[in-house]
Amino acid sequence: METACRMEALQMKPIAFVLSLMAVAMVEIGIGHARISNPLVAVGLARCLEAALILVIFYISKRGADGLDALGLSRRRMMRGLRQGLIWSVVFGLLAGIGGFILFLAGMDPFALVHVRLPQTMSRLILFFVVGGVISPITEEFFFRGVIYGYLRKNVFGGLRHWGIWPALIISTTLFVMAHQVGSGIPLPQLAGGVVFCLAYEREKSLLTSIIIHSLGNLALFTVSYL
Repeated sequence: METACRMEALQMKPIAFVLSLMAVAMVEIGIGHARISNPLVAVGLARCLEAALILVIFYISKRGADGLDALGLSRRRMMRGLRQGLIWSVVFGLLAGIGGFILFLAGMDPFALVHVRLPQTMSRLILFFVVGGVISPITEEFFFRGVIYGYLRKNVFGGLRHWGIWPALIISTTLFVMAHQVGSGIPLPQLAGGVVFCLAYEREKSLLTSIIIHSLGNLALFTVSYL
């Protein structure tokens, strides 16, 4: 009952949802036509612009802090969100390690499932860590959890208590996985991550929690791939 009341208090305006979708789509189309030689720079600029536009849209939609609350960025929960994000990251990392050890005992290579191709030069490698480990997780959490999951959870499926969070979680995670789909096979890190990010956001009511888990998770994957 308390959770339902809090979700209702953070009701998202449909106009903020639609404008956010349009803003991200326009940036993605625009960056695809931009003549930027370095793809990492292009992605970094696109993600920064998308995050800024989403913040502005939500801030204006409810004239200030209430709009950011609807996005999951409540000032009252910032410190708790940060703290819980670190706790969730430790637990998630331990579970991932246990899962990897089980796969190893079963004769499989767990590192092959999470290996990331990294740039060869140091300058590009640093940029990769910054864009992929910090900038992209922030923007993706704004969009996939804050905008998409938040709107579906609060506005579309919020009153269907017998369904709970699962329709919003499944749809937002599916879109998240599709956005990261490269090659064939099951994108296990994205699938597991999408579910965990949604559950963390739902539990803690702070987008900062899922941002921390996402960012630290990406940085961990990159570091393991580098080593």
